Amino acid sequence: MTEALPFLPWRSLLYVPAHISRYVDSACRSRADAALLDLEDSVPPESKRDARSVLPVAARRIAATGMSVLVRVNGPLRWMVEDLRAAVDAGVTGVVVPKVLGASHLTAIDECLDMLEHEHGRERGATRIIATIETPQAFECMDRIARASARTVGMMLGGGDFALRCGSQANANVLRVPKQLLVIAAAAAGVWPLGLIGTPDELSDLAGLERMARESAEFGFVGATCIHPKQVDALNCAFSPSADEVARARHIVDAYAVARSAGRGAVAVDGKMIDLPVLAQARRVIERDAALSRRLQHAS
Repeated sequence: MTEALPFLPWRSLLYVPAHISRYVDSACRSRADAALLDLEDSVPPESKRDARSVLPVAARRIAATGMSVLVRVNGPLRWMVEDLRAAVDAGVTGVVVPKVLGASHLTAIDECLDMLEHEHGRERGATRIIATIETPQAFECMDRIARASARTVGMMLGGGDFALRCGSQANANVLRVPKQLLVIAAAAAGVWPLGLIGTPDELSDLAGLERMARESAEFGFVGATCIHPKQVDALNCAFSPSADEVARARHIVDAYAVARSAGRGAVAVDGKMIDLPVLAQARRVIERDAALSRRLQHAS
């Protein structure tokens, strides 16, 4: 079930309690880019062992639909090592590590994954990492955390725990700046910033979730987690280029090509001068749209 890292980030990562089969069934029917099988918060201590034991079956079922499969492991070492072992044995794409303490913490997890991949005959580095920043101490060194392991593909802020440890409220105004700084740190390290710039108020407010996700995309986030399948489409839509955005991007690229062929280094589109950053952004939109089309074709 080993999967190469996709060019395109995961727009939607659906949390799925690993030990509840009906939630696994529901995830299989969703259009999420990735299922995030949870061994942490949604699994009570007395069910941790059972959740690990069913992980291979749940992972195979979800992977058969074309979705990527990740596992959120537990923070305490007495559970984490067994969680990592179960995840590697199940052949999942990656793990989400909560409550990362610092760069050395992630380095140790990387070494553990090296050992486990060797034991289970998997390619070294096949198991990717998404690091979750949940404390002020980790926030202060998240630039080093993002670079601590070549396995790391993404980073996100656990807003509730982070605000709690800062003595602040976990609302959009309080968390906006920390989340924007995480986007910058992730971009500097070349990993994906995942998350929403705010916190959805109601599970049923899908229009509000999509607006928030679109604003998050403007800030630089490339995807986000969700807790219910009905939220998936809102995230997929918000983190995908719209038809109008793709059309405008093609118009910019084509206009610039015409200008260059005529010996001009500058061009105006709809009354606005197009400079190189705007051109690069337009090309990125086109590439993202093409990669998304390939992913959807593969999934179907």
